[in-house]
Amino acid sequence: MDSLTHIVLGAAIGEAVLGKRIGRHAMLWGAIADTIPDLDVFAAPCFSNAQQLMVHRGITHSILFAVVMSPLLGWLLSRWYKKIEVSWRSWSWLFFLGLFSHIIIDSLTAYGTGWFEPFNSYRVAFNTIFVADIFYTLPFLVCVIIALIAKNGSPKRIKWNKTGLIISTLYLGFTIINKWHVHNKMHESLLEKKYIQTTDIVTTPTPLNNFLWMAYAPDKSGYWFGYYSIFDKTNDVEYFHVNKNDSLLLPHLNNKSIKLLKQFSKGYYCITKRDSSIYFNDIRFGQIGAWNNPDSTFVFSFVIDENADNSGVLDRSKLKTSYSEAISSLVTRIKGK
Repeated sequence: MDSLTHIVLGAAIGEAVLGKRIGRHAMLWGAIADTIPDLDVFAAPCFSNAQQLMVHRGITHSILFAVVMSPLLGWLLSRWYKKIEVSWRSWSWLFFLGLFSHIIIDSLTAYGTGWFEPFNSYRVAFNTIFVADIFYTLPFLVCVIIALIAKNGSPKRIKWNKTGLIISTLYLGFTIINKWHVHNKMHESLLEKKYIQTTDIVTTPTPLNNFLWMAYAPDKSGYWFGYYSIFDKTNDVEYFHVNKNDSLLLPHLNNKSIKLLKQFSKGYYCITKRDSSIYFNDIRFGQIGAWNNPDSTFVFSFVIDENADNSGVLDRSKLKTSYSEAISSLVTRIKGK
């Protein structure tokens, strides 16, 4: 999830665990605890652009990291706050909930989270919520801000913090149920298309919401893409095809990035060529505006060139797309057709 969401979630957890005992400091340390796993971004300069994709959400997002770091950080804070009677166990509990909630909520997105690092590099991804969902974060943020402003230990502070945690948890529950509902609808529609020779389908929400969903279904030559809003008046999903174009990789088989990119994408990729450059597109992140224009560029486009700058691999399409137009078309499509 985005940084703001982690800060808000961590602050709420900190308040719930130690708010009565250390006041606003609990929100501060809760926010810090929930942000710690993403400090792996500072290791980026030590790795190539392709390696960075696997380093992020790797060891610092593992269950082992949460288990090992929680008591260590808890001990350090108990030493720092010697004058406050808060045991290292209580501090450890705050850090564990912050770290663990981070890796859990990240695993609900499409990027994938290394729960089992360093023993296994498999990335857990449930595809139930987009990496930034305003319907999850904004109500939660409002509740936490009100709690922050309220007097330490007051019923109002406790009430609003608890309300934020309840609303956000219920929304996550909604996304899971909604995923099941949408997946079934899109799968049924796919099976009705006799010209599509595949039954394997993956569904994932589109940016900033949980109402419009994308599905991709692989076949022998590529993928079938479709979009469905829970407000659509019909369950008939229109699918369009995108070729995988693996042959375009033949001249680049010695490129060290290819193997890492295939691992990172879990095999869900297609290759395109634009302006003499070859792009490795991770289709899990979709295309900006593809709900209206199937020829839209992919969000994740990695240039297959040893000297190419791929530091903005997940932002490349944003540079070619009008933000206001993209949001407008997204809202229109969410409303259904």
